[in-house]
Amino acid sequence: MPDDEPTDLNQPLEPGGAAAGSARANWEFLEILAAVILGAESLRVVGSVVSGIIFGTTAHVGAFGQQQLVGSAMVRVANFSDGPGIVLLLVSFGLVWWRTDYWTRQIRRTTESSGHGGADPAEAVQVRRLRSLARWVTVLFALAGAGAISFLIGNILVNTAGGVPTSYQWQAYASDSFSVAYLVIAAGGLLASIKILDLCERDIARLATS
Repeated sequence: MPDDEPTDLNQPLEPGGAAAGSARANWEFLEILAAVILGAESLRVVGSVVSGIIFGTTAHVGAFGQQQLVGSAMVRVANFSDGPGIVLLLVSFGLVWWRTDYWTRQIRRTTESSGHGGADPAEAVQVRRLRSLARWVTVLFALAGAGAISFLIGNILVNTAGGVPTSYQWQAYASDSFSVAYLVIAAGGLLASIKILDLCERDIARLATS
């Protein structure tokens, strides 16, 4: 009898089945790429902070005194908040924002069409993961802003120490414009990433109450 034939587990499930839902909840390539970039930037943060701490605790006070030593340590700690670091953060933010916009739209369509009875659909799995990535981006943008401030202050301390030629001081002040630019970008990225977090939270709550 046809009804007695065993089910072929190798046959593809109908669209919307358990296997399809599980596949949709898997990590996407762009999410993996964003996580890799964020991991690399996190390593840069750790490396810069450790390097600055080691320098500050082991270096000898030079000809310009304690002020220059402290300033040099602050600059070393903040080395991660340079141009490449900001670019990495912007790329990772763009990837997270792109996928978050897609999956939160999916949640809104799902909740508007039908409820889920407390189930945890693929959309919610994706958005929860993107929320974690957005939190990661938020923390790194905050650290980048703090790093830019540390670099700015440290550079001023180094170049206002007694004995530094005036020409060197003005060159340092001119280069500080880069730190100011990085600070502005980090502040903008921080605000934008907070908005992504809020978007994820609202749509996850929407799904939970559907």
